[in-house]
Amino acid sequence: MKIVILDAETLTINNDIDFSIFDQYGDVTIYPFTKDEEIPERIKDVDIILCNKSPMNRENLCHAKDLKYIGLFATGYNNVDLEYTKERNITVCNAGSYSTDAVTQHVFALILHYYNTIFRYDNFVKEEGWIHTNKFSPFMEMKELYGKTIGIIGYGSIGRKVAQVANAFGMNVLAYSRSALKQTDRTTKELKESIQFVDIDTLLENSDIVTVHCPLNKDSEKMCNMAFFKKMKKDSLFINTSRGGVVNEGDLLEALNNNIIRWAALDVIDREPMTSDCQLLKAKNIIITPHAAWAPVETRTRLIKIVSENLKKWLAGTPINVIE
Repeated sequence: MKIVILDAETLTINNDIDFSIFDQYGDVTIYPFTKDEEIPERIKDVDIILCNKSPMNRENLCHAKDLKYIGLFATGYNNVDLEYTKERNITVCNAGSYSTDAVTQHVFALILHYYNTIFRYDNFVKEEGWIHTNKFSPFMEMKELYGKTIGIIGYGSIGRKVAQVANAFGMNVLAYSRSALKQTDRTTKELKESIQFVDIDTLLENSDIVTVHCPLNKDSEKMCNMAFFKKMKKDSLFINTSRGGVVNEGDLLEALNNNIIRWAALDVIDREPMTSDCQLLKAKNIIITPHAAWAPVETRTRLIKIVSENLKKWLAGTPINVIE
């Protein structure tokens, strides 16, 4: 089998990830990065593509006449033209649930960034503010998480984990999930665990924090728009660690700058890497991390093992994690 890895450097820092695990499956060629225009040439005679975010569209894939399998170093698959891969009978497998703990950790890091203002305290002390004050405890605005309401949009593995951690903080948890609302037995069980499933309007109107954990698809694209933000509390925090495309960035900019909502924290944006004209750079009360929630070394190591196991199972004729 001829195997190509198109964007290895999106998965490693200082070579801390070992890709030799894939050598057992065939002849592996590894590229640190692949520009979009380079993809057709690099995949033209391969059987297997392993990639993270390289666009797997009709234009690129039509040149790969021997292609049989695409393995994604990701849970999301919006970079793949599934209609075309089905036409060609190309199997596509993703790596679900590898980053559940890491993304949950990042969500609460973003929440605590605002609620505990650690960064402001640190700057205050290092700029000698504590030295030049007569207060033994020169505190700033802070809030407790206990008793606050968090609204979780999307109740997959990450949404459930966020709910568990929120419960540990003593928060009230509202969740919106189309599938969960249809599953009475599970809904009843979750209600006993202090999680209440509600419609999206009820969630927005009653949550102090709204965090998005749904996939990007036709239903979710740009769903976080001005109408969405206007239903939220004015002093609320909006968090997105899912996909940038679920947010209308112009509307979020306007919502923040006009005090429709107070804060936003994003790990993803619509166009990545960020471009110099990204309008969110003009927003107030926003923090943006560069799509890094999934990236602790333990998480990336787990990801590589899942992608390897996906490939192993497919070669054995018992594929798992197939995107239908």
